Amino acid sequence: MPAQQEFDTVEFSDRLGAMTDEEVFGLMQELEEASESIAPKNRDDSDVFAQIAMVETAIEERFPGQLLAPYKDWQQRRIGG
Repeated sequence: MPAQQEFDTVEFSDRLGAMTDEEVFGLMQELEEASESIAPKNRDDSDVFAQIAMVETAIEERFPGQLLAPYKDWQQRRIGG
């Protein structure tokens, strides 16, 4: 198994801060899709779930009191749209 590149939380957080809402939502969707292919036994070795938690926090900070509703609304618009 190839060595996994070390996850830099500060760099990832900085990237999130510079993204548009659309980009953040797209990243969340990509991460959710990636998480589905990770076997439960490999989840502790994956940074995907840490990244999902950071994106969730970023969304909640952008839309106080709405939790992930703006992301879910975005998903619905894309499905219907």
